[in-house]
Parts: sequence; structure tokens; C-alpha cells
Amino acid sequence: MIGVVMSQPSFRASAERNFTDLDADGDGLLTRHDYLALAQRRLQQTGVRPDSPDGEAVVEAFLNAWDTHARALDTDSDGEISKEEYVRSFEMLVRTGTLEAVLTPISRATFTVADRDGDGRISAEEFRALWTHPGTDLSAAFDRADADGDGRISFEEFARARRGLLVGEA
Repeated sequence: MIGVVMSQPSFRASAERNFTDLDADGDGLLTRHDYLALAQRRLQQTGVRPDSPDGEAVVEAFLNAWDTHARALDTDSDGEISKEEYVRSFEMLVRTGTLEAVLTPISRATFTVADRDGDGRISAEEFRALWTHPGTDLSAAFDRADADGDGRISFEEFARARRGLLVGEA
């Protein structure tokens, strides 16, 4: 995503949507707790135990994302990221590759726990168990993510779809 050119309103809209998705407790601030809650939600959705190697990888990826976001976005160093801090810095995250660096381990860990049968691809059923984007037509979302149309989503397709959702390309 480095070098992506988006209009300010597009970055702002994507950033605001992402902030809302990350704010697990809905208090208007991002904290370490929100990222941990999101990891735990993914594990519940996929039926993976937090103390399993795959579960630990998901938790670690989300907490590493918190650490990176806190360093880059918590401009007043109060241990919380306000919506305005997040929105103001979102374009920088995308342009510098920081968003990609944070997203890749989360995508990998999430993909691994979603791939319940361990075949290296996510079926429509596995996708439905994982996906929680409100108002999303899951069949259409699966079809969009399945770029090669083979009825299963590879990691590359999954990562591309997640990235597109975050930066407003999907």
C-alpha cells in the first residue's frame, strides 16, 4: 500500500471506520484492552483456544499492533488513542508501510485460525465463521475475496481483501 494515492476524504472515511471497528468496548478510545478483546473475539469465532500455539499467535499479533499503533498514534502519550489521533495519522500509517507491517501478522494469524481444516485455504463456511463486518453480504464478500474464483480463499487473497477493507479499496 505504500504509494497509494487517496483523497483526504477517503483516508478520513477509512480511518473513521477502522477506528470504530478497533474500538471493541465502544468508549471512543483505543487501548491495549481493545486490541486484546479483538484477538479474543477472533479466537471465539474460530473456536481456537487462547493457550494454543495458534491462539497465542493471534493474541501476539494484535498486541504487537497495539504497540505499533501506540508508538505511532498516541501523540499525547496518555496510553490511549483518540479517534482524532487515529484519523490524523492514518494516511501516514498507509504511506509509510506501517499499516502493512501491522496488518500482515494479524492477517496471517487470523487466516491460520480461520483455516479450520488446515488445507491452506479458507472455504466459504470457514469465511462465514470468521467474518463479522456489519452489513456485509457474506456471499458477495467471499466472491470478491476469491479473486481466482476457485471457491476457496488463499492467504494472498485474504490479505488483499483485508487491506482493501482497511484503506477503502473494497
